[in-house]
Amino acid sequence: MVLALRCGERAPGAVGSLLITPQWLSQQMPDLSGLTPLGEGGQKWVFAGRHTQDGDVVIKLIKPSGDIERTRREILAVRQISSPRVPAVLDVGMLHSPWGDIIWLRERRVSGESVREIIRARGPLPKEGVLCLGLCMLEALVDAARVRIVHRDVKPENIMRSNDGSYWLLDFGIARHLDLSSLTPSAALGGPGTLGYAPPEQFRNKKRDLDGRADLFALAVTLVECISGRHPYRDGARDAPEVVRRIEGSPLVVPRIAWDPERRFSELVSSMGQRRVDCRPQDARQALEWMRELHSVFGL
Repeated sequence: MVLALRCGERAPGAVGSLLITPQWLSQQMPDLSGLTPLGEGGQKWVFAGRHTQDGDVVIKLIKPSGDIERTRREILAVRQISSPRVPAVLDVGMLHSPWGDIIWLRERRVSGESVREIIRARGPLPKEGVLCLGLCMLEALVDAARVRIVHRDVKPENIMRSNDGSYWLLDFGIARHLDLSSLTPSAALGGPGTLGYAPPEQFRNKKRDLDGRADLFALAVTLVECISGRHPYRDGARDAPEVVRRIEGSPLVVPRIAWDPERRFSELVSSMGQRRVDCRPQDARQALEWMRELHSVFGL
């Protein structure tokens, strides 16, 4: 069995130091080939590979110490949404290891780059890219809202631009199912999310105010970052409390855009990025209709 430990090796059972190798994974899943690591987060390892029947896929391995119920809900979220803008979960299962049982998901792989990679490598997106990203993400959020799911982590890292130029929404690991009981204690000081993208009602854990409009706020911040190449709240902030103060104390500033002289697109982004949830569009569908009108205005 080929299991490796990271530098600073600890005894078996120390899952935090466990490193799954492609060799070990290919032994456990002989129907996969060409396995290469894509990354590792706090809860999972991610690999790319090729499946004998499904073609190019992504394999997510949930660490034995991970939150099993959140994993179950991530799988449920993607399968319920069934959106052309969200990679489909093709199969799920479990692997046995000396460190415990490892849940795995096999998803359709989207070949391309994350929006974060694009911004880092080439700076702000062009008009067509920004407008296409906005449209694709709102389509995904409408599909999520249809089954009452809030993504809660819309950001450049979780948006993929495929080789054909379309955009996909990834990683429903902290999605909120509004028809299921919350996994976050009501007394918790903060809710799950990424600081700088999550709106006040989300990072303040105001459950009664949380719905799909939280994702509209995160998308607005993402669009500003795509336009300017800078994060409107995090860039220049000394620490996390300052980011929070900026979000709660200042409106989202949409920079001047040369291709939007009448600020029609900026008005939509500003509306989605309002601090008060009741000042944003009513839902993702209303924002999507607005975005479609803008596509017509800009000749796309």
